[in-house]
Order: sequence, then C-alpha cells, then structure tokens
Amino acid sequence: MNNNSETPKRRSRGRPRAFDREEVLDRAIEIFWAKGYGQTSVEELTSQMGISPPSLYAAFGNKHDLFMHAMDRYAETVGGLPTKAFADAPDVRSAVQGLFETTIRCATTTNRPKGCLLVSVASEMAVRDEDVRKKLAHGYATRVKAISDRVAAEQGAGRLPTHPTAERLAKMIVSVTHGLVARARMGANRSELSGLASDFLDTLVPASD
Repeated sequence: MNNNSETPKRRSRGRPRAFDREEVLDRAIEIFWAKGYGQTSVEELTSQMGISPPSLYAAFGNKHDLFMHAMDRYAETVGGLPTKAFADAPDVRSAVQGLFETTIRCATTTNRPKGCLLVSVASEMAVRDEDVRKKLAHGYATRVKAISDRVAAEQGAGRLPTHPTAERLAKMIVSVTHGLVARARMGANRSELSGLASDFLDTLVPASD
C-alpha cells in the first residue's frame, strides 16, 4: 500500500462544486501522462482539472488515489481501444493486426502525449508502489487471457501451430505492444512503428497459404 502523505485525504463539508467526473479525470490523465506522477503537483492537477483542492479531495481522495482513478478511467477509454480492436476482428491474424495498429494510433496521436499512461508512467511507479503494481498485473493478466483464449481456439481448429503454447504466444503479443508504445514515447513515428508491427505480425501469426 502506498503511504504517500503529500496530500492527505480530506472531506469537504457543505455543498460540493458540481463538475463532470469523467471530464475532470480525462484532464488529470493528460497531465499525469505528459509529466509523470512524481513531477505533477496537486496545484497543477487542480488547475488542469478546473476544480478546487477541496473538491479534488472530496471526489477522489489524495493525489495517489486520483492516479488510481485515472488509471481505471484510462483503461476504460483510450487504453481499452486496442483490446476492443482485437475482440472485434473476424480472425486471429486480423485481431492481432488490429491490436498492433490501434496501439500505434493511440500511442502517436498528435493531440496527446506519446506512448501509454500505463506503460510509460504507471510501470515506473510499479517498482515502488504495490497498489499500482497489482492493478497493472491484473490488467496484464486480463489481456493475456483474452488473447490466449482466442489463440487456443485457433490452434484447436488447426488454423495455428500449437507451438508456442497459446499463453506464451499471447504474452509475446502483449510484449510487442509494450515495445511499440515505449518506442513511441522515445519519438518513433507511426510509419516506423507500423513497419515493426508488420514484421512482428508475420513472425508471430503467419498468414495462411
């Protein structure tokens, strides 16, 4: 459990200021994503979110709690788009292709920070923060299982080789997405990333003859 005491929890009394919870969380995501957790102050957060410190404490808790809420919101929105693309595709190869392509688009959109909030920011925190580590581990396991289940079905139908195992192949696929967003964070453009993704796709899930 993180014991960050920079901004202790408070509960405001009286009528709270009205605001759209999802909208202000999206604003918090932007600044955490751009600057990282440690470099973002409560003052910057409240200014970016357009709310007062008492409203932040009352609605979300302290800074650490806010980041945990931001992680959940990110996973439900931008961070969930690649998994949705995988689930919506008609076959496993196009599913993995959609996963890679959507990951690249999310990581290189011009009006947002590069990379991924979870891979770029939360992963750094996970080394020293058990709460973040557990949340990331759960998200990773969920994604691996979704991919593994589909790969196993394709292997069972004879449409994919049975080596490597479905779980190992799923972990390799997820690792590629992490590598793509890390490269995006370091400045790789969409064209370069798409070329890498295409090579990985041909290696991991070869096209049928």
